[in-house]
Amino acid sequence: ATTLTGLNPYLQYSCYVTANTSVGEGAPSFLFTTSTAHSVPEPPYFSLLPVPGSPTLLFANWSAPLPTIGIIIGYIVYCNTSASQAYPEQRIGQNVPTTRSVVNGTTLATSLTGLNPFTQYSC
Repeated sequence: ATTLTGLNPYLQYSCYVTANTSVGEGAPSFLFTTSTAHSVPEPPYFSLLPVPGSPTLLFANWSAPLPTIGIIIGYIVYCNTSASQAYPEQRIGQNVPTTRSVVNGTTLATSLTGLNPFTQYSC
């Protein structure tokens, strides 16, 4: 048995094996095709825009992360009123008001509703 290393995530690979003797290399085995596992995606490009005439609504849109290293099953947009605590792992155990929007993996935009008027948000 051997382990192939240095492969990229979420790609299809085809492999075969040959046996070797001092006389030479034998015929190849049957071709075996498999895919490597998915991986954690890179962050998507993200923009956030105010909606004219609505002080309690923001529009968020993004592009799918590249390279594609798996099937995106969803996106979560987090926003709160503190720039230093925008990321979920920085909010553990803290009482920080947060707006969260969950969308499926094919949706690349969402509206963040119910926000406080004239408040600065970090997303």
